[in-house]
Amino acid sequence: MRTFKIAIIGAGWIGTSHALAYHNVQQHYGTDIVPELELIVDSIEDQAKKVCEQYGFHRYSTNPDDAINDPSIDIVLITTPNQFHVELVQKAAAAGKAIFCEKPLGMDSADAKKALDAVNANNTISMVGFIYIQNPAVIEARKIIESGELGEIVAFQGRYDMEYSADPNMPHRWRDYDAISGALGDIGAHMIAISDFVTGSEMDEVCGHSRILYNKRPDPANPGNFLPVTNDDLFNALYTCKNGVMGTLVTSRVAPGEKVGIRFEVQCTKGTIRFDQERMNELDVYFQTDGRNAGFRNVKMGPQHAEFGMFASAQGLGISWIDLMTMQAHQFLQAVATGKKIKPDIESGYHVNVVIDAMLKADKEHRWVKVDECLPK
Repeated sequence: MRTFKIAIIGAGWIGTSHALAYHNVQQHYGTDIVPELELIVDSIEDQAKKVCEQYGFHRYSTNPDDAINDPSIDIVLITTPNQFHVELVQKAAAAGKAIFCEKPLGMDSADAKKALDAVNANNTISMVGFIYIQNPAVIEARKIIESGELGEIVAFQGRYDMEYSADPNMPHRWRDYDAISGALGDIGAHMIAISDFVTGSEMDEVCGHSRILYNKRPDPANPGNFLPVTNDDLFNALYTCKNGVMGTLVTSRVAPGEKVGIRFEVQCTKGTIRFDQERMNELDVYFQTDGRNAGFRNVKMGPQHAEFGMFASAQGLGISWIDLMTMQAHQFLQAVATGKKIKPDIESGYHVNVVIDAMLKADKEHRWVKVDECLPK
C-alpha cells in the first residue's frame, strides 16, 4: 500500500468535489494506492474550517504556501479562481509536488506557457481537469471511431450551453471581466478538449464570433450600482483539424433551461455518433452498414466500457459525475505512483489556452486564424 498526502487549494464547489472524489478512491479501487486528505486551503477561514471538518482533512489554512512548502505533502490540487492557477503551478512544481490544476490553465497562452515551462523544468507529474473525457461513453465513442467501423471522420459538431448567467440580475463576479472566464474559456474549453480527444486531432485553423448579451451586472457590494461585463456570454466557432476534420463549437452561459448542455455529434463516412452529457450513460450510434434497418442504436454503458464496472455492476444502473471525478483522481494517483506522465496534463491545458487565444483573435480581427499564430514567442 502506498499513501499520498493531498492538499487542495480552493475550498469552493469544485475543490470539495475533488475532496469527495479522493475520499471515494479507496472504496472503489482498493488499498494499493491510498490518498490522505491532509490540508485544505481557502482565503476565507470559515470556509476552510467547514470543509476541513466536513470532508475529513487533517487540518486547514488560509495560506497556499502552507501546502506548497510542507515537505509531507505529495500532491497539490489547484481549484482556485483562474487568475491564481499559474503562479501556484510554478511554486508547486519548484517545490517538487505532483500537480493537478483545474481548467482553464492560464489567463492566456503566454501565462499558460509559464506553467508548462515550470513543470517541464522540474519533470513534474501533472493533470488538468478536463473531466468529461473521463466518461466511459466518451471513451467508447473514441474507440468506435478508432476501430474504423464508421469509416473516416468528416465533421465534429459540439456545443456546451449552460444557464448560470441567464438571469440579468445575477451579481457581477470574477467570471464577468477577464477574457479567459467568458463562455468560451470557462465552459467552451471543455469542448475543445473533447474535440481533440474524440477526433484524435488538434485544431489547426479557427474563426469565431462572440456576443455579450448583458453588458452590465449589479455590483454585489452596492446593488444600486452596475459594473461592466467585458467577456463573452456566447461564442460560436468554426474550425478545421490537422487531420482535415471540420468542426463547430457553440457555447453559451445565458441559455435558459440548459443545465450541463454538453452535446456532440461525430459524422463519419459510414455512420455517426451522438452524445449528450445529460444522458451521460448512453451513446447513440448509426451504422450505415445496417442497410434497410439502419437507424440510431441506443447503446447503454455497462461494465464492459472503460472503468464503468468499478462503480456499477450492470447496464442501466448508471454512473454519476462524481464517479468521473473519482476515475480522474485514481488515474492521477496511478501516474504519481508510477512516475508515468498521462493526459490531459499541463501541456494539454496549455494547448487549449492557445486555441482559445486563436478563437478570441479570430473574433477580434474578423478572420480565420491559424492556431500556431498564437503560440507564445
